[in-house]
Amino acid sequence: MVSKRKFFSIATMMFVLFFLFQFSMVLRDSKNTYDINSSLTEKKADGRNRWTPSDNVTGADSSVVFIGNENGDMGTAISRWCTYAKRKLISCKSVSTYKADDKNLPEMMILESEKYADGDNLTTLETLEKKGVIIVFGCLENAKNIQNNKALMKFLGIQKVVAEETHLAGVKLFEGLLLGGEVTYNTSKDKEEKKRQDLELDVPWYQVGSGTKTYMVGLLDEKTGKNVENEDFPTIIWRNGIDYGSVFAVVGDYMKGSTALGLLDGMWAEALQYTIYPIVNAQNLSMVNFPVFADENNTEMLKLYSQSVTGIARDIMWSALISVVEKSDMKMTCFIQPQADYTDDIEPKSGNLEFYLKQMKEQSAEAGISLEYQKLDKAEDKVTKDTEFFENEKINYRFGAAFAKEKDLKGILKDTDSGLLGDVGTLVCDYTENQPVVSYYSDSVTLQTVTSDGMNYAYSDDIRMRSIQTALGYTNVMLDMYDIFWPQEKTDRWEVMQKRFSSNLLTYWKNFRDFDSTTLSESNARIRTFLNLAYSQSREDNTITLQTSEAGSWFILRTHGEEIDEIDGGSQTEIEADAYLICAEDTTVKIRLKEQELYYDTRKNCVERGKR
Repeated sequence: MVSKRKFFSIATMMFVLFFLFQFSMVLRDSKNTYDINSSLTEKKADGRNRWTPSDNVTGADSSVVFIGNENGDMGTAISRWCTYAKRKLISCKSVSTYKADDKNLPEMMILESEKYADGDNLTTLETLEKKGVIIVFGCLENAKNIQNNKALMKFLGIQKVVAEETHLAGVKLFEGLLLGGEVTYNTSKDKEEKKRQDLELDVPWYQVGSGTKTYMVGLLDEKTGKNVENEDFPTIIWRNGIDYGSVFAVVGDYMKGSTALGLLDGMWAEALQYTIYPIVNAQNLSMVNFPVFADENNTEMLKLYSQSVTGIARDIMWSALISVVEKSDMKMTCFIQPQADYTDDIEPKSGNLEFYLKQMKEQSAEAGISLEYQKLDKAEDKVTKDTEFFENEKINYRFGAAFAKEKDLKGILKDTDSGLLGDVGTLVCDYTENQPVVSYYSDSVTLQTVTSDGMNYAYSDDIRMRSIQTALGYTNVMLDMYDIFWPQEKTDRWEVMQKRFSSNLLTYWKNFRDFDSTTLSESNARIRTFLNLAYSQSREDNTITLQTSEAGSWFILRTHGEEIDEIDGGSQTEIEADAYLICAEDTTVKIRLKEQELYYDTRKNCVERGKR
């Protein structure tokens, strides 16, 4: 038996606990200004201020010469890299058409292939290299012609052409060229890993000699590589140091797309005592076509999950996404798709929007708008119908980001000046080499392409991701939910996709957590700063002086064994050995490096091959 006094005490305690719990929930709910997009910045036509080669702070002519087809894949990649690195690009169809000026030598000359290095052209390249110009062979195409040209082999540091073509079992990338450390892309017996192997595995077999440094090699299968020493494996990317200069060579198509961005920054860093260059510093997660508010394809969903579409999204998928995001320390931008089929008379349900906006606010996530659809009577119906839905919800959330397929981008800009899309300052599209990674799509709207599909992640995707991180400190990982609600295969089940997405995100991006997690609108603001800034840098003794036109901009400093002692006008974070993330809080930043008793300059590393 419980006495009246004890019963009263217990009841009082329960009431107090209930009151405190309810009060905290009410207080939290009242503070959750869910209908305000705190990531949004005012839309401006600041694209008119984007950097051009004449905008360098010091007026220095920091130029790169490209020899080859400027409109080809490699020429396009080099042009984009020069824009990001703030360097003037000079394109020529041959070495002989470039008029070298000893007073204004280029810092780097990139050749589309070895065919531009024949006869007197090779002599010119040798002269430029001795004067300190970094020479890059973007793709060695013809092993037979190289083998027949002993002078070119010597210039490239090739000791022997073992085979004009050999089949690789995989590829190994050593640490130092790209951020993220050493990684091996070997064909595994595991079924899922086999699907990732999409690298170029039929390549010429070059053995490089002393005076070279290897950054990537091909791996041989057990039978072919049984009696081959590690240092004799097929070399894919390397540097030949001649007279303390640098000649880089690449085998394969790695320089013919966005992967070139980080490779070139890595080569620049390897060739010089130190290098500092601007980046975006933004890590993004794009949840495309989620959440949804219409119970479409409900028969199939009830069959698979015993729940409606909106129930699956809210009760199953949302909690799983929160778990992945919290483990990865990244932020989501959820591109809402009110409905997919605008002809089936199934309208989006009201009430769920407020729930998701509150949840997103608590997760520091952002809501964007998806411009994708399955069926429409007229193209303009999409925005019209979505506008009606959001108006009926009586929520004044302002969308700063919108997602569309790259093929649909051209018709969108006219809708971004007013109405539902009037505040959209950045467009996001699926991965494509047709568009730069980040750019101004108009003077007032930026474009951010997806850099990785979180579901379908191959080895080439990982090298490209590492390269873009090295060059821009940027990523945009996409999970497109459309196939979950409209499944075609067994792999379109949520449990399969969630497991694969979580595994990929927590594995391949773990080495880049020193970069900032952002929503797409936050990333948009940083991209504008990055694209508009001009900068210069100089060094006197142990002090590097960085000048930038944009306070609040970000840079990467790469050294060779030198460590930062103090920094004025900014802050620094060590990303990995010899690589630092610099925030320029002022327009002038002074970086003092520690005094060293013995300094080892890797530019003079002319005997050591890459460690295996």
